[in-house]
Formats: sequence, structure tokens, C-alpha cells
Amino acid sequence: MATPVSTYKFGDYYKGNDGKWYRYGGVNGFKEHPGAGNGKPPSGGREVSPPTDTSQRPDLAAASSGTDDDDEPQSAITIGPSTTNLASVTLRWPDANNLSVGSGTDYVLFEFGKFVPPFSNDAVNQNPTDTTNALNLYNASASKFEAEDGSSIILPMPQDLSTEFQNTWQGKSFTSLGKAAVAAIGAGRLDDLKQIGSNDIFSAFKDALTSAGLNNVPGVGGNLGMNDISGSTRGVILNPNAEVLYEAPNLRELGMVFKMVPQSQTEADNILKICQTFRKAAAPSYGVEDTTISGLIGEDKDTNNTLKGVNYIHVPKLCKFTFMTGGGVNKKIAQYKPCAMTRIDVNYTPDGTYATYSDGTPVAITLSLSFMETKIIFANEINLSGASF
Repeated sequence: MATPVSTYKFGDYYKGNDGKWYRYGGVNGFKEHPGAGNGKPPSGGREVSPPTDTSQRPDLAAASSGTDDDDEPQSAITIGPSTTNLASVTLRWPDANNLSVGSGTDYVLFEFGKFVPPFSNDAVNQNPTDTTNALNLYNASASKFEAEDGSSIILPMPQDLSTEFQNTWQGKSFTSLGKAAVAAIGAGRLDDLKQIGSNDIFSAFKDALTSAGLNNVPGVGGNLGMNDISGSTRGVILNPNAEVLYEAPNLRELGMVFKMVPQSQTEADNILKICQTFRKAAAPSYGVEDTTISGLIGEDKDTNNTLKGVNYIHVPKLCKFTFMTGGGVNKKIAQYKPCAMTRIDVNYTPDGTYATYSDGTPVAITLSLSFMETKIIFANEINLSGASF
């Protein structure tokens, strides 16, 4: 039964006029629930009546427009956690007695979910030839991320935190001939082809043919180039006409380090479970069936029995972490799309000496995590204010 409310809480959800479920994400407002395709409501939170303010109802916006009037495509990935109820978080350090999550508390919320193959039917539920919003199509597999129940972890903010965005630019050399050919063919500047008849380019042709012929002569070594010929005979080399060209953006990578010292038996148990959860989530499952964090066998994707379990291993989980402030997303720190866990390092001797309590629990553990984002960040997804990737 939907509950009429005037103030929405993180995790509240309602059913839109289009039959889909929409969940409240704090600063993000109401967004379509990633699992809406199965017709089931989100787990946790409260079912509430739809907002009276139509500007807060994405189901009405989608029905009224039909197309996106914005010139820039928007990402289909929601910024914020998939977990709708922070009370359902199973593991945390420090525990609630030593660190309560208040309105001004900063922390990291980790969630684990299955890897959705980017070109599978599970990832793309729309016409792949529809390019009206190609960015949504690209982000489709990551937008399907759903956290497994009982797999969330809360840790304090790491002491060394930064976000890095890298691009690959490459210097390219063009000879006069290459420059004229590229300009003529690529840009339609046919007048540049007149340069091919110049003496300099003719000499370059001659040197190229000469070097090709000399490389077949025994004893030359087979490694002569045009510059070797012109440099050794006339004391000149080809003008490189160097230009810097953009190659590609790089996937973001991030590392976090947590030094955890238990203050109670509960914290000692939680620290061990936290480390084991990360290790379990980052490891592949044997066979074609996926394994949940709790250890139960998950869904078998090979419904036609065309694959043999002994020949395959299942891809590890993905991790979605969100930098939080109180019950909402921290809008001052760049957020990340679901990430692959590339390295999990558990150091039982962070102080350089092996020391344990009477039951064998280490007095301190350092957990080092390395992540690689599964999708590229585009300028369309970087906001100048508010929550942003």
C-alpha cells in the first residue's frame, strides 16, 4: 500500500504511470529502478505515493516527451548506491557503537553485483540500431548493475583519495607526400595533390625506391629507410611535419587503502568478513553458474545446456562504491560507475611485526583495493555542480 508522504527518504519508491518503479536517491531525486524490467519493486525502502510535483516524476516526463529534447545525450547510470536501505548493510567498520552514520558523516558504501556482459540480451533491451541516445546504449550493461542482498559494506573514507582522468595523445609524423595525400583524401583538399609533382616529393619517392632496393642487397642489413639514404648522400632528412593527434580516453583507475584495528570482538569478526567478502567477490566462480556472495549457487545462464561447466569459469563480481555524506551522495567528490576489482591485498602485518590476539586475530589489518572503471566517462556526464562522475 503506497504511503502518502511530504518528505521523501533515501530508498523510497513509487510505481509510475508507465508501470515502472522509480526510486528516490536523495540528490538525484526519483530515478527508474534498474531492475524495473522484471516488474518487481525495489527491495527495502517504502512504497510511497507519487510526488504531487510533476517535475519530480520521470514517468510523466518520459510519457509526455517521447524523445529527449536535450541536445546532449545523458548517461543512463544513476549516481548513488543501489542499496535502498542503509539499515540492511551487513558489514561495517568501525561498528555502529564506535562510528554512527550521522548527517555529516563521510564514508564509502561498497556494493557487489554480477557482471552483465556488454553485448548480451540482458544488457541491451532496446533496438541496437536506435542511435537516438547512443550514450545510454553504451552504458546499458553498467546501468543494469544490481547489488546482491546482504553484500554491502561501509568503510570510512580512505586517507589518500584522488580521481585521475587520462587521455592518450600521440605524436604523428607526416611527410610532405603524406600530408598532401591525407589533406586531399580526408578533407577533400584536392589542390594539395599538386604538391606531389614537386622536386622534393619526387626525391622522396626516389629515396624510398632506392632504400627498398638496397635492403635486398646482401650485407646491407635490410633496415635502411628513406632518411638513411637522403641523410647519407645529401645530408638531409624528411621534414617530419609532426602533429599531435587524439587517440582515446583511458578507463579510470582508483586505489583505496584501509588500515583496520579491531576495538572489540564484533569488529574483529567484521574485519575478517569484510576482507573475505572482497576476496570472494573478486574471484571467478568455477563452472557456468554464478555464485552469490553468501556462497549459494546463483542463476544458471546456460539454460540450453550448450556449455560444459568443466570448461568455463564465471566472471567475477563488479563493485560499485559510492562516496556518501550522511544518507545521501557526497556531491563534492567525483563518483564512479561500477568497477572491476583488479587487485585485493590483505596485509596481516601492516606494522612490520606479526602480532595476534589469543584467538589468532591479527591486531591490525591493511586492506588495499584496486579498481578499474568498466565504462569511459564522457564530458556529457560531468556536471559543473551537484553529484557527478
